[in-house]
Amino acid sequence: MKTIKELIPIGVRADLRSTWHRATWSSHGYAVPAPPRVKQAVLSRYGNLNGTWVESGTYLGKTTLFLARNAKHVFTIEPSQYLASRAQTKFRNRKNIDVIAGMSETVMPALLETISGDVSFWLDGHTSGGITFLGEQATPIREELAAITARLDSFNSVAVFIDDFRGFGELRGDEGAYPSKAFLVDWAESVSLKWTVEHDIFVAWR
Repeated sequence: MKTIKELIPIGVRADLRSTWHRATWSSHGYAVPAPPRVKQAVLSRYGNLNGTWVESGTYLGKTTLFLARNAKHVFTIEPSQYLASRAQTKFRNRKNIDVIAGMSETVMPALLETISGDVSFWLDGHTSGGITFLGEQATPIREELAAITARLDSFNSVAVFIDDFRGFGELRGDEGAYPSKAFLVDWAESVSLKWTVEHDIFVAWR
C-alpha cells in the first residue's frame, strides 16, 4: 500500500516543499538564508542560464542540477573528496556536468583558459561548517576573483554570484576571516562590472 507521500506526484511534492520553504521564510521575516527557489531566481535574473557555468563548492549538488537543466555546460569544483566522489556518482549520466575534485584556487586558472563565450560563476566554496571543506583559509574568493579577472576579456557576457554576503568581513571562529564586503565592491568596480546584493548574494555582471 502506497503512503500519502508516494501518491503525490514528484513535481507536486517539489511545489509543496517550495511553498513550505517560502511560508517558513515569510514567518521569519524573510531573514537570510533565503529558500533555494529564491536564490535560483537571482541566478536566473542576472546569469545566462543557457551559457557555461562554473561553480565552486558543489556540496550536495542541488544548485548544480538546477543550472544543468538549461546550461550549455556546468563545471563544478568540490575540494572535499567525499562530496566530490558523491557528486561524480550522482551526475555520471549528465553529459553537461563535469565534477572536478580539487580546490578552486588551484583548479580555476587552468580551467578558465579553456572557457569562453557567455560565462556565469556561482562562487560558494567558502566553508560553512558541517561536512563542508575547510582548507588553510576560510574562503578562496580572492584567488577565484583573480582567476576570473585574468580571463574577463575572453567572455562575451559574464555574471559573478558570491553567496553568503553577510559573512564577509567577519571572523568566523576557527574558520578564519572572510575579506570585507568593501573588497567585493572594489573588485567589481575595478573591472567595470555593475553590482548589487540580493538575498545575501553579491552579484557582479556585464
